[in-house]
Order: sequence, then structure tokens, then C-alpha cells
Amino acid sequence: MNSMDQFLQSTNLLATIVSAAEDNSKTARELFSGLSTAQLNWKPIPEKWSIAQCLDHLAVACREFEGYFSDALVRGRKKWPVSAGPAYRPSFMGGWLIKLVHPETGRNLTAPKIFRPAESSNIDEPLEKFLKQQERFIEFVRKTEGVNYNKTKIRSPVTPLMRYSLADAFVVTVVHGQRHLGQARRVRETSGFPIGS
Repeated sequence: MNSMDQFLQSTNLLATIVSAAEDNSKTARELFSGLSTAQLNWKPIPEKWSIAQCLDHLAVACREFEGYFSDALVRGRKKWPVSAGPAYRPSFMGGWLIKLVHPETGRNLTAPKIFRPAESSNIDEPLEKFLKQQERFIEFVRKTEGVNYNKTKIRSPVTPLMRYSLADAFVVTVVHGQRHLGQARRVRETSGFPIGS
């Protein structure tokens, strides 16, 4: 089963999203919790991101979505209440965006300006910030119980012209997380990565 199928075939999308987000947190803890600040901020080459920047980028992107999520949820509760969560149906725009950020795409993308990580080579506690943001995201997904997340639309924080469903935004968040955790893991495996603290 490819990772998109797990969402399309899920009988409980919100539980699947929570589980995938928890997996991302677990992966981040296992890979990076023992690393020093110097290791977290080490770059393979100047124009590549460090592990800290990958984690910071994910935390920043998730934080930028928060206001949009909250507004969408208020609207969804009024307009699209449901007694059971429907099967996930990606919108056209959401499906395109998910393909774009999916780890298996293998394409290099330039992060939108508002999602860029700190340029600093000394980002403090990036793992803690990422994990805290993940908890907020998971809490938000759980609050979406009883809302038709396919019909509830949100505007993209990147451009108001782009709209997709709340469900799309949840899937984008977890696959985008998988993408950059994979990128951070590759930094750790790069020859020249500092050993020890």
C-alpha cells in the first residue's frame, strides 16, 4: 500500500492522520533526540538545509496553518456537521499539492517564503519546537470530529487563490512531514556529519 492509499482507503481518516502524525513525532525523536546543537545545525554544504532547518521548516509551516484551521473548523461545524467521518476524497487542488510534497516525488522544491526556516546556523531546540507543534496539530485533528472535512474548505496560507479541503490540509501536513524527516535523516547519514557531541 503506498502512503496515499492509507488515507484514501481509511475507514477513519482522522485516526489515520493522528497515527501518521504520531509516527512522524516518533521518527523525529528516534533519529534526533540524542544530537547536540552543533550536530543539529550542521549542513552538508552551505545551500543545503541542516536537520535543525528541516525541523524548523515543519514547525513554521504547521504554525502558519493554525489560524486557517481554526476558522475552517468554526465554519465546518455550522455548515457541514456529520455524525460519522466520510471517506476521504481529495479536491483537485489538494490532490495536486499532496503529489507535489509527497516524499516519493523526489523533486526538489523551493519552500514558499512564509514557510522558510531560520537562516541561522544555531537554531535552538528545533526538535522540541517541532514536537510541540505536532501535539497542537494532533489536538486540532481530534477536534475535527463531527465535521465534514471534505466539504470544509480552507485558503492556503501561501496564496489566497488556492483553496482545498481541511482533509487535504491534514494529509499535506503529514506527508510534508515525512518528506522533510527523510531529508533530515539523509543529512545525518552524509559523510562528514560530526560524530559525538
